[in-house]
Amino acid sequence: MKHLDFQTAVVIYVGSNLCIAALLAVAFSDSRARGVRLWLAGLAAQIVGVPLFALRGVFADSLTIVLANGLFALSWSCFFASYDVFFGNRRSGWIYAAPVLLSVAVAVGLLGDVKPRAVLLAALYAGQTWSIAALILERSREFRRRVILMLAAGYALAGLSFLVRAVSVLFSSQATPDPFAARPAQDVTMLLFIPSLAACTLGFVLLHRERIEREARRLAETDALTGLRNRRRFAAALDRALGEAAAYGTWTSLALLDIDGFKAVNHRHGHAVGDAALAALAGLFGPELRGGDLAARMDGDEFVLLLTRTSPERAARVAERLRQAVAGHDWGGVGLDAPLSVTVGLASHRGGPDCAAAFLRRADRTLLAAKGLFPGTVLHADTLFEPPGPCNA
Repeated sequence: MKHLDFQTAVVIYVGSNLCIAALLAVAFSDSRARGVRLWLAGLAAQIVGVPLFALRGVFADSLTIVLANGLFALSWSCFFASYDVFFGNRRSGWIYAAPVLLSVAVAVGLLGDVKPRAVLLAALYAGQTWSIAALILERSREFRRRVILMLAAGYALAGLSFLVRAVSVLFSSQATPDPFAARPAQDVTMLLFIPSLAACTLGFVLLHRERIEREARRLAETDALTGLRNRRRFAAALDRALGEAAAYGTWTSLALLDIDGFKAVNHRHGHAVGDAALAALAGLFGPELRGGDLAARMDGDEFVLLLTRTSPERAARVAERLRQAVAGHDWGGVGLDAPLSVTVGLASHRGGPDCAAAFLRRADRTLLAAKGLFPGTVLHADTLFEPPGPCNA
C-alpha cells in the first residue's frame, strides 16, 4: 500500500486552509464578529508556515525549520486568542507569546537532534490544541451543546494527530527519523486532519451564528431608548410567569406606571430632555427587581413591572418605594426644573397563561382610574373592583 507523501499532504492542507480563509473573509467581511480576524491570522500563519516544512533541504534548516515551527505555534496561539476575544476573556499577552517563543527555542536548540525536537514540538502543539478544546468546553452551558462539542472535538482531533506523529518518531528504529516520511503515521494524521478541519471551521461559523442570532433576538426584544424589555418580550414573559404561578399556586403581580404630565415636559424642555428623563426613570427600577422579575416600556411614558412570586401586599410595597424613588430623584441632572411623579396601577393574580390579556387589562383599568382620581399615588385593583374570577377582567 502506497502511503501519502508529505508534499501531497502539504498541498491538501494549504489548499484547504486557503479556501476556508477566503470563504470566512467574505462571510464575515461586513460583520463585527469578535475574534474573526485573529482566527484568519491563525489560518494565514499556517498557510505560510506549513509549506516551509516541505522546503527542508532546499533552504537552510535554520530558516525553514525554525520559521516553520514559529509560525505553526503562532497559528494556534492566534486561534486560542480568537476564542478568548469571542468569549470576552482577558489574559496576559505572554500566554499567547510563550508557545511561540518556546517553539523557536526548541527548534534552535535541537536543530540537529531530530527525534527530541520532533517529539517536543509535537507535544507542544498537542498541548495548544487541547488547551483550545478545554477553553471551548468551559462555555458548554452558554451555547448549544452540540456546537461546543463539535468544535472542541475538532481541536482534540488535531491534538491527537500531533500525538500520533510524536509517537511514531519516538519509537522509530531510525537514529535520525524523518518526522514527515511517507508511512502509516502520515496517513493517520491526515485522516485525523480532515474531520478536525471540518469540525473546527463549521463549529467556528455556527458559534458566531448563534451569537448573532442571540444578539438579534435581544435587539428585537429591547427598547432602544431605555434598555428595558419591550412590549413583545413582556408579553412572552407574562405568559410564562402566569403558567409557573398556576403550576405552583403562587402570586404574580403587575405594576403599570405612567409619568404624570409628561407631555408638558416634552413641550417645555424638548424631546431630548424627555428622552433623557425616560432613560433615567428606567434606571430606578433595577433595585426593586428580583430573579424572574422584568421591567418593560409599554409605550411612550408608560412602563410595566412584572413581579413574579409577589403577593398583593409586597407588590404595594414595591410600587410605593418606586413612587418615592421617582419623587426624590434629582431630575435636574437631565435638565428638568421640577421633580417628576408617577401614578401606579397594581393587579395581582394566580391564573394561568390564558388569563394574561384579562390580567393586563385589569391593571390598565386600575391605572386609568388612579390617574383620574388620585394622580401621583399607588392604587391596587382589589380596592376598586371585585376579585377576579378564573379569567375575568
